[in-house]
Amino acid sequence: MTRTMPEPPPLDPSRDALFLDFDGTLVPLAERPEAVHVPDTLIERLHRLADRLDGRLAIVSGRYIADLDGFGLGALPVAGSHGGEWRLADGEHCALPRPKSLDAAREAFVAFSAAREGVIFEDKPLGAALHFRLAPQHADASIALAREHAAGLHLQPGHEMIEVRVPGVHKGTAIARLMDVPPFAGHRPVFLGDDVTDEDGFAAVTSLEGHGVLIGPVRESRAAYRLSDPAAVKAWLAAMLEPAG
Repeated sequence: MTRTMPEPPPLDPSRDALFLDFDGTLVPLAERPEAVHVPDTLIERLHRLADRLDGRLAIVSGRYIADLDGFGLGALPVAGSHGGEWRLADGEHCALPRPKSLDAAREAFVAFSAAREGVIFEDKPLGAALHFRLAPQHADASIALAREHAAGLHLQPGHEMIEVRVPGVHKGTAIARLMDVPPFAGHRPVFLGDDVTDEDGFAAVTSLEGHGVLIGPVRESRAAYRLSDPAAVKAWLAAMLEPAG
């Protein structure tokens, strides 16, 4: 039997803190990570909503922070690299050290992607990823290579990609860290995400008496609610800014 997942209730501006995944949640997935388009209207809406929530809005993503800032998100609190780095509301930026084992993984991933058309290497300060959305015939080999280089690292699957990254953190730990500090502390967390990497975030907000919102098709998830796609997310966010009555 297919699980039914209702749409999320409106945010309570006096009570809620909002955490948003980026790819597949705020913006549709693109064939290449750099090909994502972020409309100015979305950036403006996020800033307005952050103001309405008294600053309690943060981006929680697998991308690194400098990458997200390049899309216009530089003024928002953010946890990047699956919780391996974060920037708090006061602008303080912290990051875990880069494991030396990532250098060998990076070298192998670069050579692998160069020899296989359609496989895309994504370099990150705290991770290395192979995207095979354009070359599904190389999915198994990409995953096998990542497993070979996962010793001492975290093997992270995602939407038609595989990544090795800094261990010991995930989107759940990122949200928990942000919830320990102002302006998030003492509020109810709500997290929107689409991928298996977001399940740790759903678990974290649920443990803190909040709830998760799955973006995309219905599947087994720790989220309590669902929106169909990034367009539905934009509409839900926009409704929070409409005048009452």
